Amino acid sequence: MEWKNLQDEFELEASDTINWLEDEYTRIRSGRVSLNILDIVKVEAYGELMSLNQIANLQIVDARQILIKPYDRNQLHDIAKAITTSPLNVNPQVNADNIRLIFPSQTEENRKQNVKKAKEVLEVAKTKLRNIRKNIQDQYKKVKDTVSEDLIRYFEDELNKITKTYNTKLEDIFSKKEQELMHI
Repeated sequence: MEWKNLQDEFELEASDTINWLEDEYTRIRSGRVSLNILDIVKVEAYGELMSLNQIANLQIVDARQILIKPYDRNQLHDIAKAITTSPLNVNPQVNADNIRLIFPSQTEENRKQNVKKAKEVLEVAKTKLRNIRKNIQDQYKKVKDTVSEDLIRYFEDELNKITKTYNTKLEDIFSKKEQELMHI
């Protein structure tokens, strides 16, 4: 068993975890709206549930406003209904051919709540990283009989180093998000 293979496997899965964390953080609203917060909205269209971006053009108007222009005007009310029933907590303003979403300004309480949510997502990412580490450990401990104790110790030390590196990356991403959330 070669350390390089295990390291590559760990880094691939850890990179996926970092990408997952960054993607989750785009769904947590800071002072400026992002189109990613609409990813949770599914609309009943043409007999199936579809993502909002599949049936409408989405556009950020300003820091607190999103404009939704359905490709088919007949979908206006279905889209508005899906937004109303979603956990976005925003009331859609339906016009003749578009929908406006105006998000309220972030209060200090909302910002703290979002930081708390970001911290919870960070903990999930760290748990994923620990599970990846455990899987790699299990792989090289299975061949313990055929590998020397020195090599096992080497594997363990190297795994600890890269785990620490990825944990630091996760913490850095959280710190940036926390600053973004608390910035007025």
